Amino acid sequence: MSSNLIDIVQNYFAGDTVRQTSTALGENESSIGTALRSVVPLVLGGIFARSQQPGGSTELFGMAQQAHSNGILGNLGSLLGGLRSGSAAPASDGGLLNRGTELLRSALGHGYTPAVEGVSQQAGVKTSTVSSLMSMAVPVVLGVLGKHAAENNLDANGFSNYLSSQRGSIMGALSSLPAGLGSVLSGLGLGGVAAGVGNAATGAARSMGNTVSAATERTGDALRNTARDVETTTSSPSRWPWLLLLLLGLAALLYFMRSCNKTPEATAPATTESVTDTTTTTTTTVTAPSGRYDDATGNYIYDTGTTANITLPDGTVLNVGKNSVEARMFNFLNDANQTVSDDKTQGWMSLDRVYFNTAKSTLTAESQAQLKNIAAILKAFPNAAIKLGGYTDNQGKAAMNLALSTERANTARQAVIANGIDKGRVTAEGYGPEHPIASNDTPEGRAQNRRVDVRVTKK
Repeated sequence: MSSNLIDIVQNYFAGDTVRQTSTALGENESSIGTALRSVVPLVLGGIFARSQQPGGSTELFGMAQQAHSNGILGNLGSLLGGLRSGSAAPASDGGLLNRGTELLRSALGHGYTPAVEGVSQQAGVKTSTVSSLMSMAVPVVLGVLGKHAAENNLDANGFSNYLSSQRGSIMGALSSLPAGLGSVLSGLGLGGVAAGVGNAATGAARSMGNTVSAATERTGDALRNTARDVETTTSSPSRWPWLLLLLLGLAALLYFMRSCNKTPEATAPATTESVTDTTTTTTTTVTAPSGRYDDATGNYIYDTGTTANITLPDGTVLNVGKNSVEARMFNFLNDANQTVSDDKTQGWMSLDRVYFNTAKSTLTAESQAQLKNIAAILKAFPNAAIKLGGYTDNQGKAAMNLALSTERANTARQAVIANGIDKGRVTAEGYGPEHPIASNDTPEGRAQNRRVDVRVTKK
């Protein structure tokens, strides 16, 4: 049997499986086959990228063991049944389809939507079909990994080493994808993918243009991803002239788009929070805490107000400031009249007692208390889900800041999960120095910009 992970997974998506999948999704069999030839490398690239993130390899090892023990490789019909009915088990129950989707979205970040749309255009299938294929491919990949680990008696370290050994074949498969599809994974631990695709930058720019015309909300995301792809490819000096022109063009287009729409892609914890339901739009005034700069630690110390007890629905009592993130999150979740806004720029709040060691992604000791409280709130509201966003100031290289912010967001995510919250309920993404909430010209402003924000995505 081939030791190439790409080949092993592709073998599971052949013959009867393709026919059954096309029937389940109502698509042409040939188109499904074409889509899967792109989906499998993209999914493997996303899983490899997740393995490079803090705690990612351990998480994947556990999921791979579960997929193997569930016998998923011998019963692909169970996945097809979930695709037909759309009733895959919820993430909190360990449903492999939903957990696969959450894992891939978290790993790919802003690259997920361009990847789905790129495969859709290339194969001539609906975007919903591509999303379903990706959801189906993740458990299969995990099952293959779990089977390999079991047959070779691998522990977590051996599992991680095996994944690392597949990096070359995964990169090769991504580099051979049509229309520069592999470039959407640039900057996710697969550095060199964009450089290995002759038309990667052109394909990414074309994908960006399609994304802008298809959905205004994703304009900023597509532009930023393209800019990051270009930054990755600039390691080759011979490409500087046309890359510089491309960057200048993107910057001009981004400036134009933002001039037309002043709403930023993500906001800091504002003093007013807009909440939209199906019948009306209401604005609830909340108080964001003020604070002071602490020169000794380099942190911004928030004044969260007078402490008071909050009694959660399960009886847990939290003693927190009236203006703290915990109080604001509880008030939002506990108020049936407030709903999660479709506008993803709304509802962000800065964690006001979470700090990291300088230039590292390790939490300071006092930061664990707030993350434990966040977990307690999620336990009391079992339907709720959140997203964590990591940010930095603008000091240093943008690529390093982006990586650091991603690591910090994922570290905070792991801390919440470690307190008993299902992985599928907490996602994380790093944004680097984007969306500052204060001036980067002063130590105080930079301290405020070094933060992790949280947004309730489901209640």
